[in-house]
Amino acid sequence: MNNYSDPAENKRRRQGAILEALQAEPLSTQQEIVRVLRRKGVRSTQVSVSRDISELGLVKVGGRYQPPPPAARPVPDLRSSLRTLIRGMAAAGPNLLVVRCDPGAAPRAALAIDELCLPGVVGTIAGDDTVFVALAAQADHERLLSFLR
Repeated sequence: MNNYSDPAENKRRRQGAILEALQAEPLSTQQEIVRVLRRKGVRSTQVSVSRDISELGLVKVGGRYQPPPPAARPVPDLRSSLRTLIRGMAAAGPNLLVVRCDPGAAPRAALAIDELCLPGVVGTIAGDDTVFVALAAQADHERLLSFLR
């Protein structure tokens, strides 16, 4: 792991954390989103969250932020496509998850995991049919397993 901060990576992680937070609880204001991100250890400001909301295409429905309807999303649903690539998963120690895929599918699965910028995921390494997912903490295992199921 390097010791410098990559603004683009920070943004991807922050936006992934915002989407995860919206799935977990109803959020009505940008300040609520900032508070949730801080609890998750993600640095943010109201200004950065405002830009993220715009870039992610979030909409307010019933006074709460939600992702745009599927038809309005410009990118494929990475979560669904990822699930079609995965054949099995197993923990390998406190900070490593081994993801099994069909032959040739591991690089696509690793890329999808990286692009989702899931909280707790430090990085991935892909072979032909196996992905190693490095996790920041043991507690991230269950969260990632649950997300991928």
